[in-house]
Amino acid sequence: RFGENHAIMGLAFTWLMACACAVPPLVGWSRYIPEGMQCSCGVDYYTRAEGFNNESFVVYMFVCHFLTPLTIVFFCYGRLLCAVKEAAAAQQES
Repeated sequence: RFGENHAIMGLAFTWLMACACAVPPLVGWSRYIPEGMQCSCGVDYYTRAEGFNNESFVVYMFVCHFLTPLTIVFFCYGRLLCAVKEAAAAQQES
């Protein structure tokens, strides 16, 4: 059952992932630069200068904040599909 603890854990995980995305450039791993019309900031994906470690930061962002959640989503939907197939087969038998 989904309870208050699950909601609190979900909120904590959401804030943890948001901080894991936002804090590294603030402490020196990559950096923020103005984007487009100079009215917003984003992570510097383009600079290849020494000292900014942009390549490793892009790999970190891709693996931790795209590939890992995508894998979890596929796994969960795969489990859901298997459960639905089992329920349909059980209903067909009865």
